[in-house]
Amino acid sequence: MNTDIAKAVSDIIEDVKKNGDNAVLKYIKKFDGISFALLKDAKVSVKRILSAEKNVDKKLKKAILSSYKNVKAFHQKEYLNIKKNWFFSDKSKTVGQMYNPIESVALYVPGGRFSYPSTVIMTAVAAKVAGVKRIVIVTPPKKMSDDVLFTAKVCGIDEIYSIGGPVAIAAIAYGTKTISPVNMIVGPGNAYVNEAKRLVFGQVGIDSLAGPSEVAIIADNGACRDYIYYDLMAQIEHDCMSKAYLFCASDKIIGYLKQKIDKQFLKQIEMHKVSIEKAVERVNEIAPEHLELLVKEPKKIVKYIRNAGAVFAGYNTATAVGDYWAGPSHVLPTNASAKYSSGLSVMTFLKRSSYIELKNINSEIKNQIADFADAEGLVNHKKSIEVRKEQCK
Repeated sequence: MNTDIAKAVSDIIEDVKKNGDNAVLKYIKKFDGISFALLKDAKVSVKRILSAEKNVDKKLKKAILSSYKNVKAFHQKEYLNIKKNWFFSDKSKTVGQMYNPIESVALYVPGGRFSYPSTVIMTAVAAKVAGVKRIVIVTPPKKMSDDVLFTAKVCGIDEIYSIGGPVAIAAIAYGTKTISPVNMIVGPGNAYVNEAKRLVFGQVGIDSLAGPSEVAIIADNGACRDYIYYDLMAQIEHDCMSKAYLFCASDKIIGYLKQKIDKQFLKQIEMHKVSIEKAVERVNEIAPEHLELLVKEPKKIVKYIRNAGAVFAGYNTATAVGDYWAGPSHVLPTNASAKYSSGLSVMTFLKRSSYIELKNINSEIKNQIADFADAEGLVNHKKSIEVRKEQCK
């Protein structure tokens, strides 16, 4: 982490914790050039949200509604396939698990060069399906677009604040006089937002600390070289830190791409002439955020993939299909974290509670528990079980 970023973000968070509304207003003016008389003025009115629809391009509106439908259908199916509350009993006890949604969640919607209505869909829908009661959007005021507001309305969200960067993360994590805090913050952001999420973790939950976006492509000789070209270029257009890998055995395809790709972008792209088998090994080592299998029979390969945020199978399945439309959330693990974590889903917003009920207690059970307590030197743990009677009434 850049020490200058860490110091700047830490100072902002401490200021917001101490001075609340006044600190937030100060930073909105400093970073965005917008002066609100009161912090409540940074909350987007319901009237403004409802009026956004008339300014959204008809084609984009259709795309947003189609994406929403697909993402909702996917997460509803996911929710139905999650093991719900379950209990197991024997003669002495009942144990089990109970699921409950997180009560309040903030969605951070980036607002750098562009606005991102897709991020609203890809975070909000899973939270809604999970049953989260309060969902808040925070997004930089300069990118408070009609597209984002219309998408929020489609997703059923009307608590939206024109606040961005680490200021927004601090305000929504610790709360101010005007803004009630949440239990969890999700959504992508720049290095400043990431550092803020790292610092508030523990006060609130977070989804992940997302790094630069990345894609790995395994291509066979039958893959269209222009498909590969545009999929590589689509990845690195995120920013100068984005990374792309190509694994392909074809000299013809690799040679074509090296000629076609502008030299300034080649530093972000690694191309390796390897077999499919070797490519799979390398992918499992890299654990990419996105994995494209541009091969004739992807199902023969996918069974060997252990580490990837999302797999895009077949010649037609560009990463953009998942970014915008298919159904699974595009908020995915980066920086090899697919080795131990998963993308955002309904499960992100559910908590498991264990259930334990000891119906009957006998001397054998009491002795076994007491022996553990003895071994660990916890006298009152031992007494708490020994004092109980054989039958609970």
